[in-house]
Amino acid sequence: MSNAVAPETVEVVPRRLRALAAVVLAVVSGGVCALKAYRDAVPMDFEYFWRASQAFARGVNPYAFRAGDPGWTLPDPLFYPLPALIVAWPVQHFTFAIAAGIFLGGGSGWLAWRLSGDGMWRLWLMGGPAMIMATILGQWSPLITVGALIPAAGFLLACKPTLGLACFAYRPTWLGAFSVAAISLLSLILFPAWPFEWLANLRMVTNHPLVEHPSPIIKPLGWILALALLRWRQPEARLLFAMACVPQLLYFADQLPLGLVARTRGEAVALAGCGLAAGLTWFLLLRDGQPHVAPAEPYVLLGLYLPALIVVLRRPNDGAVPAWLNAALARINVGIKALPDAFRM
Repeated sequence: MSNAVAPETVEVVPRRLRALAAVVLAVVSGGVCALKAYRDAVPMDFEYFWRASQAFARGVNPYAFRAGDPGWTLPDPLFYPLPALIVAWPVQHFTFAIAAGIFLGGGSGWLAWRLSGDGMWRLWLMGGPAMIMATILGQWSPLITVGALIPAAGFLLACKPTLGLACFAYRPTWLGAFSVAAISLLSLILFPAWPFEWLANLRMVTNHPLVEHPSPIIKPLGWILALALLRWRQPEARLLFAMACVPQLLYFADQLPLGLVARTRGEAVALAGCGLAAGLTWFLLLRDGQPHVAPAEPYVLLGLYLPALIVVLRRPNDGAVPAWLNAALARINVGIKALPDAFRM
C-alpha cells in the first residue's frame, strides 16, 4: 500500500473490483492501441522497439538502421536503450497490431491494478490526456509509472532513462536501484557496445528537424517549476522537479507520471480536469497541415505542469526523506556545526 496518499483517502478496495478495473482498462487501451496500429500508416513509438527487438533476435545490430534500410520502414533510427528491447522481447513474435495491443494493454492493466490498491479514485490518473496520448502513440509512460510505484518493477525505468530517472526521484529504494542495475547488466552481457551505439543515435535527437525534446524548466516561464524545491521533502515535489529537468516530448504522453502528485480524490479529479481542458483546447485549435507537437507545448505546461505545481505548493514541506539522504544531511549539519563561528556568519 502506498504511503504517498493522505491516510483518509486510502480505501480498502475488494480485489475483484480492482481486477475488473484492471481488465477493463487493459482491454480498452490495448484494443485502441491495436486498432490504431492496424489502421494507421503513421509510425507509432512502439513500432521502433518492436522492430528493433525482432532485428536483435536475428543477431542484427538494431542501432545501425537508418531510414530506407531494408527491414526498417521507419523515418528515424532507434533512440531507445537496449533494456527497452529486452522488455519488449516477449511480444516481438506477434504481428505489429497484436503486439502493440498486448504491450499497451498489459502496461495499462498493471498500472490500474497498482493504483486501485490505494482506492479507485487513483484511477483518475488514467483519465487525462496523458493516458489517451500514450495509448495512441504506444508509449512507455504507463509502464514507467508502474516502475515508479513498485520497487521490484524498477527495471522498467531503464527503458526510458530520462523519465525513469525522474520517477526514481519520486520514491528511491535500494530494490528499485538493484532492479535497474540488473537489467542494465543483462543488456551489457547481451550487447556490450550498445551504450555507445545508442548515444551516437541520441545525438540526432538534438538536431531533429521536426520534434524537440526540451526540459520544461528551460521553456519560457518554466523556471517557476523550480518552486517545487520549496517542498523538497514531499516525494511528489521531487518527482515534479525532476520531471521538469529531464528532456521529454511535450506532447502529453510523457507527462503521465505527473498524476502521482495527487494525494486525494479532489486533487486527482482537478489534475485530470485541467489536463483534459488543456488537451481538448489544443486539439480544437489545430489546423489542417499544422504540426501537432510544437503547438502542444504551452498546453502541456499550463494544463499539466502548472496544476501539479499548485497542488504541491499548497501542502506543507513534510514527508518521509529516504534514509540515505537523511544520513547525508545529518553529516552536513555536523560538519557545519564543527566550523569556527567566523565561517558560519
